[in-house]
Amino acid sequence: MCGIAGIVDRSEPDPGGALARMLARIVHRGPDGEGTHVSKSDGLAIGMRRLSIIDLEGGTQPIWNEDRTIAVVFNGEIYNYLELRTELEAKGHVFRTHSDTEVLVHLYEEDSASMFARLRGMFAFCILDNRRRTLLLARDHFGQKPLYWTQRDGRFAFASELKCLLTLPWVSRELSCGPSENNHLDSFLTFAAWLSLPPLMEEGLTHFKKIRKLLPGHSLTVLLADEYVGETAEWEYRLADKPDLITEHDAADALDAALKDSVRVHLRADVPVGVLLSSGLDSRVVSAYAQDLQKGGMQTFTVGFGSGDSEQAGAAATAKEIGSTHHALDLSARDLAENIERIAWHLDEPIGDPAAFAVLKVCEFARNHVKVLLSGEGSDELFGGYEQRYAGMLSTMERTEHLRRWQRLLPHGCFASKSRWSRLSWRAQSSLNAEIAVLRMEGFPGDISNPRVLDRGQIARLQGLAEGFGNAVLFHRERDRLSDLLHFDIRWQLAESLLQKADKMSMGASIELRTPILDMEVNT
Repeated sequence: MCGIAGIVDRSEPDPGGALARMLARIVHRGPDGEGTHVSKSDGLAIGMRRLSIIDLEGGTQPIWNEDRTIAVVFNGEIYNYLELRTELEAKGHVFRTHSDTEVLVHLYEEDSASMFARLRGMFAFCILDNRRRTLLLARDHFGQKPLYWTQRDGRFAFASELKCLLTLPWVSRELSCGPSENNHLDSFLTFAAWLSLPPLMEEGLTHFKKIRKLLPGHSLTVLLADEYVGETAEWEYRLADKPDLITEHDAADALDAALKDSVRVHLRADVPVGVLLSSGLDSRVVSAYAQDLQKGGMQTFTVGFGSGDSEQAGAAATAKEIGSTHHALDLSARDLAENIERIAWHLDEPIGDPAAFAVLKVCEFARNHVKVLLSGEGSDELFGGYEQRYAGMLSTMERTEHLRRWQRLLPHGCFASKSRWSRLSWRAQSSLNAEIAVLRMEGFPGDISNPRVLDRGQIARLQGLAEGFGNAVLFHRERDRLSDLLHFDIRWQLAESLLQKADKMSMGASIELRTPILDMEVNT
């Protein structure tokens, strides 16, 4: 687990110095060491800060292939690296380390950009290919690891955190918050139901107009001798592509085997591993598998606020049942107030999820005992865990569908009206996709029944934006409406809110957070 960064700027007299300033911003992601490669003739510098998890002594990056024509800097873990290494060695590749990182350079030699399909893991990496004179950047399938990039006047830069890019004087600091169709502040305030900016509609744009993030499952190719930068979709989650198992028993058996195997490979580390345990079924399942596979001795961690609905009691009961060594942390409102600035600094972008604070503090707490944590993140989005949300939305959509027969006779409504009839009329006259986008605003500033902070101009822009989200990007017509809703949350809430919160808060505590439920073998 690391933080990575790099630049291509022929006008920069000291690319190594520029890279050093970038890496200094993310020491928390890799307190165990630093590695760089600099080519002044190309204006090129790539590097990383390392959090040592596998091959503690020999895994320093960049790691090169045999003839030093291909190098990689890497943030994340490749869980099937042992299997890939055996296969690559049989093909004649020579390994110099025991790290999972080295698998990437040799697999790239074999498969080039198609290597993506072979990887089980969470990753953001940059491969320098001196033969082809290219950089290849990639982000993992679900978006567990972040990767930001920017370009301007022939210059290019990338980094694990947005704050690294802001150390470069040529990177624009212009915010997207003016009175225009691309006002990202409006979008964030309204669509905070997903707790983050809607990036997919904007092709990965952030709140900074000129800084983008690589989308989950995408790669980016940069030509060193040119100004070309091209993004490619390597993978996309599609429920419609998955076969239906014949019986519930078969499905349960297949899931049990896949989850157990996933936890097994997620436990691979040369440092102590623990589990974040709540009262939810997801983390309880991960904890039980981990405790069984480790033959006891697993440490579990939970956090609470001393209130009646705290998850501490459920977590403690699970820990007692499976026999783990359990640690509990109590937090207060004062703790939150004292850490607001730290949380904002680590997040980089507005993510309106108060749980970020709890993740940061429990990871800091766990760092006294372990260096890696497993979590149950992703289960709700993959398996429909938000039962009341999905059931309620499906029921509302069904009622609206009946009204659509009469849409020509209905008066024009408004999604932000205080009149329930006007809101219902608007949904009946809009597409199903737009209706779903609007339903997901409820309870937030852009709530269709109570738009507390929006003026008429903002409402008009966002009404059109809701239609665009559904029709242009977020929906791909899965096999049924529930699958559409799950796809929506996987591509948005999971990737751009929950996983970003988990990554940045755990990295803020210099700890690696792994998510076995998001393993590709569980989701294929």
